[in-house]
Amino acid sequence: MVELPPPLLVAVDDEPDDVFFLRRLIGKVGWAHQFQPFSNGEAAIAALSNFANNENTPVFPLVCLLDIKMVGMSGFDLLKWIRSQRGLDALPVIMFSSSDHPQDVDTARDLGAQGYLKKYPSVEAMGAVLNQAKEFAATLPPRKTFLQWSYRFVDSSDAVTAAK
Repeated sequence: MVELPPPLLVAVDDEPDDVFFLRRLIGKVGWAHQFQPFSNGEAAIAALSNFANNENTPVFPLVCLLDIKMVGMSGFDLLKWIRSQRGLDALPVIMFSSSDHPQDVDTARDLGAQGYLKKYPSVEAMGAVLNQAKEFAATLPPRKTFLQWSYRFVDSSDAVTAAK
């Protein structure tokens, strides 16, 4: 039996402190994972292109946590690019932003994000989102189900109900 590597979690955020706290939060969820941060959309595109063009990549990202407001390419622009890549159809994207402006939430939904986490969710909220992504990854192809996942705005106050 071949042992699979731990799931890969991708984060795109141009604030080093936010990446630090996100890494700690994910660590508190308590399961083994690989964490790959990118400091801008361009760097994320360069790396994600490898997954889009090579279906035999040993570790496809479990989820992409994506900040909205970044210098250069915005998170919304990166989300548009991800959704335009056939090889990334099955990549769940969760917007991870300090904004709770209704227009940002609506735009994220309209562009194909599966969820919206307001910085900084509880460990329980993060765990619920990551566990759903893990369940989705275990489904057999074609993996379109997650893209039809009912949209959620998750924050620490409604973590349990929103993530079900």
